[in-house]
This record gives sequence, structure tokens and C-alpha cells, in this order.
Amino acid sequence: MIRLLATLALLATPAVAETARVISGEHANFTRLVVELPAEAEWTVGRTPMGYAFASGAEAQPDYDLSRVWQRIPRTRLQALRVDAGTGILQLMLACACHVFPFEYRPGMVVLDIKDGPAPPGSAFEDAFTVPDRSEPEPPLAATEMATYDWLNIGQRTTAAGADLLSGSLPAAGVITLDPLRDELLEQISRGAAGGVIDMQLPGKPPRTEPAAPRDFPWARISIGEMPGLRVTDPKIPPDALLPDGGACLPDDVLALPEWGAGRTPLDLLTEARSGLYGEFDVVDPAAVLQAIRLHLYLGFGAEAAQYGALLAGQTQPEELATYLSMARLIEGSQDPGTPFAGMLSCDGPAALWAALAHTRLPQGRAVNSDAILRGFLALPPHLRALLGPGLAEKLQERGDAVAARMIRDTLARTPDIQTAAVSLLDATAELRADRPESARAHARAAIAEDEGNPDGLIALVETHFRQADPLPPDVAASLRAILGEAGARAAPPDQNRALVLALALSGQTDAAFATADALDLDSSDLWHVVQRLATDDAFLRHAVLPGSGPVPGIRPVVRLAVSTRLVDLGFAEAGLAWLGRIEPSDGEAERRLAARAELARGDAIRGLALLDGLTDPGDEALRATALVQVGALVRARQAYKAAGMTDQAERLLAWERNWAGLQAGESEIWSDAAAAALPFRPAEAGPLARGAALVDDSAATRGAVETLLTSVATPLP
Repeated sequence: MIRLLATLALLATPAVAETARVISGEHANFTRLVVELPAEAEWTVGRTPMGYAFASGAEAQPDYDLSRVWQRIPRTRLQALRVDAGTGILQLMLACACHVFPFEYRPGMVVLDIKDGPAPPGSAFEDAFTVPDRSEPEPPLAATEMATYDWLNIGQRTTAAGADLLSGSLPAAGVITLDPLRDELLEQISRGAAGGVIDMQLPGKPPRTEPAAPRDFPWARISIGEMPGLRVTDPKIPPDALLPDGGACLPDDVLALPEWGAGRTPLDLLTEARSGLYGEFDVVDPAAVLQAIRLHLYLGFGAEAAQYGALLAGQTQPEELATYLSMARLIEGSQDPGTPFAGMLSCDGPAALWAALAHTRLPQGRAVNSDAILRGFLALPPHLRALLGPGLAEKLQERGDAVAARMIRDTLARTPDIQTAAVSLLDATAELRADRPESARAHARAAIAEDEGNPDGLIALVETHFRQADPLPPDVAASLRAILGEAGARAAPPDQNRALVLALALSGQTDAAFATADALDLDSSDLWHVVQRLATDDAFLRHAVLPGSGPVPGIRPVVRLAVSTRLVDLGFAEAGLAWLGRIEPSDGEAERRLAARAELARGDAIRGLALLDGLTDPGDEALRATALVQVGALVRARQAYKAAGMTDQAERLLAWERNWAGLQAGESEIWSDAAAAALPFRPAEAGPLARGAALVDDSAATRGAVETLLTSVATPLP
């Protein structure tokens, strides 16, 4: 009996609500939420005092799964998203002057776009939200028919006894039967089977196949960006301390470096750092070690701070130790792959500064809080500003944040005991990024004069000459070699090696530049850019004319085109084509023109005409005319010369055709006179003496026209 009552209670319990998954995506002008309803249903969106509300039009609201909403969007537009405990509707609390524009992507999938600015006029979604009422009165039950069960009409009760049983009242005398209980059990079992709660399966017969694992099909959802890894956050962390990916910024008091040693001399700080490290039984005191690390970080002694951290090896590590050890590496200019600051560029405290120092290159977009970085930098003691400022300003310049970089530069200029060479280098870098190489060259020379042993000034000077392809004195390359020292170029940073190779090429030491680049396995695009512009013909040809089976250097296409152009100009058509590779009529116009020139130079006029097909510039018409002359199509060549504006060459072809009448009617007076002299002599009707005199005069005129033509017309083109 107890089991029967428990079964009835279970079957009488309403079916578990189905789940509606909510996913999100961030875009430049809007934030997107996608609600995947468990089944096709109507829906409604309306205004609430805190934002908007969304509800399904089904009989009951689904269970909204919000576990993946905050993985991919910040809280810039959507501040909070929750399900109302009483009604089950989805409530959106906005954090900006935005509006929600919903639409149905497909049946059962609703998109909610949170867009900046006010809603369009007349939007129906700006009306006050009302909870949909889907309740319907129960139909009256008949009490005159016998107890039957209709499988096709579940939910309808056909007996008065069944109605009394469902209503909780006792049945009338003489009508007691178990049919209503049977019908109720059958109906609840069928509902449970339809909802997946009960497995309608005969005992002893296992399923023929394993059930398929649930998965998303490509057509079942909207792609709204990349899926990052799941990150669980602490609900006790305030929202303003959360990162866009759900992580937390380090508290400001943990990174309060300016307060650790303010107002005390370095000697006092070092004395305090070395005292109290060991307690009873010579056991290291973790609190004293952390204090020593803080004081050394304040002084800028990163390596010494890391050594103090090693005292805690083998003990329980304090939470702040990993953070302080990462700061020690960053102060020393080293990289820390496991830094805890990796994702804190958007924080609003000093964590943003240390995150910027931890990145070799700052990303674009809103992920970088430049204001927080500047605030953290300005709060540093002067000696740390002088140490960390140049590198930080260079990263901001590379990111394109010229205003923030300029503020750091001005701060460094006012910092006591700062090396003026560092400020000059920042000015040179800023001028280079602004494409002002002349001004950058002056700042680079000032930096070299202030600090001759610093290679950065020489690197900046080489870059200014490279930008303008200006020759460079050989002493710059010699200075770079001297700075590299006995360790050689292999132990030097890549920017120094590049500067050395370019300095050799800019100073005319082409062979040495190529030898150094080959030994260091450097990219030779910039080297070839300099060589094809400044090297002598002999030095250029020694390296540009490749062996028959030699590979073409892997350089940038624009540089490869320039090298090929100079080879063709020097008459090395085969070598130029080797650099170009196989050019087809579908390639770029510049490549086609150069390949056509090379093909004409080596006598393949047919190939040249194919490459020039569709090109109509005057220079293209001149090339086409040359090719047509080579194949003997003089009439078409004359038309091409006219299209190119080369009238003299067009009239010259008339002479090649012996078209004297056409020449006589031409525009050039020189060719007209010569053509008239070439016409057959037809003396007037007169005596022999008169005809002889006319023939002498005509011969003299012909001789004069030929002499004028020979002295006035340039040498024919090949």
C-alpha cells in the first residue's frame, strides 16, 4: 500500500520543466543573447524598471540555463541576467543607455540584441512587460457514461466517479470502481513517458543500440564567436573587479608598491629587509620574507627579491608570493610566461600596469585600460619610472596610443636623474612611427651623442636611413660590430642583427651584408630593398643573377618586383623573369608589364602581346606597338603608336610600308617632304632641255629632303 501511494504521489507530481539554453556573444555595436527554447512557442519582450524581460508563451516557463552567458561578454551593456523566482521569466538589467531589439532566428530560437542608443520610434518592445496568462478553465465532466479510457483523448474524464476522485470528494454509493484509478495511472505513465521521465520498456529486453550522446547540430544554433574555456568565478567578488572573461583583478593593496618604501632611505629599507627573517629554531618567517621582497621590489632590485623568495622553498607558499616573483622578473626586464597578470590589462588598478609590462606587445581594442596603466605608472617612485618608462612607452607607441606614450615621455623628461638618451630615443621612435624620418634622425643622433655605448641609438639611426634609402657612413656598421663584441652577432637581439646588416648595405658593403645575413639566417627582404636601390651594378648583379637551378630568395613580392625591374633595365631579361616567376594574364598589371618587357627583350613577341592584353595605358600601347613590329603587323603597330601619342614612330612605319602617299599627307613636314621626293618624277610637257633642268632641280630637292630627314629624325627603335 505504501509503495502504491508513493507511486501515485510521484505520478501526480508535475513534469520537470524543460531547459532553455542562453548563450551570448560580443560585437562592436551590440551584445547578443540567444535563447534556445526547448520547443517552438510564442514569446514576449517588454520594458521593466531595470531593463527588459523575456518570457516564453508556453504553458510553463522553461528552466533558463545561464551558465555560459558571462564567458564571452563583458558587463558594459548587460549588467545582470537572472530568472525571477516567482514567475520564471528572464530579466535583463542594462548597464548603459541601450535598447533591446529581439527577433526570431528560427522557430524556437530567439535572438535578443542589446544595441547602443534609444529604441526606434514606435517599437512594440518598449511597452511595459506583462506576465502572459495561459490558464484555462477545466472543461465540465460528464457523469452519465460508463467508465472507459480513450488513449486519443488524454485528460478528458468521462465518468462522474472520475471527476469526484480528481476533485477530492468521495464518490456516491454504488459507483465505487477502480477504473478511475486505472485511468489516472495510465495517463500519468503516458505523460511521464512522453516527457522522458519513465522508460516504457518491457523488463529483460535491453535496447538494441546505445543511446546517442546529445550534441549540437550546425543548424541548431547561431554562431556568435569563439567559445573560450569555462572559468568559475567567486560570487563574493564585486562586479567592478571582474574581468571580461570572469576572472578577478588583483586587489590594489597587494600591489601598493609606492607605499612600501615611501619616505625612507634605501639604507633603512635594506636594513629592515635583512632583519627578522628567521624566528625560533632558525625557521624562516614567511611574513618577514614577504616584507623583504616588497622592499627590494620598491628599490628596483628584482633579482634580489627573487632570491629572498627562494627562502620559502619547501614551505607553504603565501598567496602573494607568485605575484611578487612575477613583478621581480618584470622589473629585471625578463619575461614571465606564467605571470598572474596575463589577463589583467582591463583592470582599473595597478594590476593593469604590471599586465602591460608582462606583455611583449599590447593588443588592440578595449582590452587595454590605458588610463589605469598611466595612473599606475605615475604613482611609481622616480627610479622605477626611469627604469620601466621607456619600454612601456614603446609598447604604447607600437599599439598606436600616442597620447599615453607622450605622457610617459614627458614624465620621464621631468624625472630627476633620468638619462636624456632615453628621452631622445622615445622621440626618435615617435617620429619614425609618424613617418618623419628627418626629425627622427636628429633625435637618434642626439641619443648617440648622449650615450655612445647604447646600441638603441644606432638602431634608430640606421632605421631613419633605411626609410629614405640614404647612404650611411661605414663607421655606424663598425660601431655596431664593436658593441656586439666577442660574442658576435649570434648572441645579439634580432633588432641589432638587422641593424648591422642594413648598416653594411647602406654603406656600400654589399658582399659583407649578404654574408652576415646568411650566417644569421635573417629575412633578407629589407636587405634586397636597399641593394636594389643603392648597390652598384656589379655588386647588384653578383647577387641578383641567380644560377640556373638556384632558388629565388623568399622576400616580399614588392621587393621581388623591384629587383626584377632593375635586372630587366640592365638588359638581363632571363634573370628578371627568374625572379618574377611564371606570370599569367590574370596576374597584376605591374607584373604583366614587366614580364612583357622581358619577353620582348628576349624576342618572344607573341608571349608579350598575350601579357599586354587588356592594358591600355600609353606605355602599354608603346610596348604593344614594339611587339607588333616584331611580328610584322605594321598597320596595327602604327595604330598602337598613335594610341600611345608617338606620331613620329607611326609615320616612320609608313616609310617601312612604302606608303609615300600616306607620308605626304601626314602631320610631320619633314616626312611629307621626303615622301614627296620619293614619288615618281613626272616632268611637265616641254622640250629635252626643260625636262633635264627639271630633273636636276628635283634631284637637288630630293637630296635636301633626305639630308633634313637624316639630321632631324632620331635613331629607330629596336
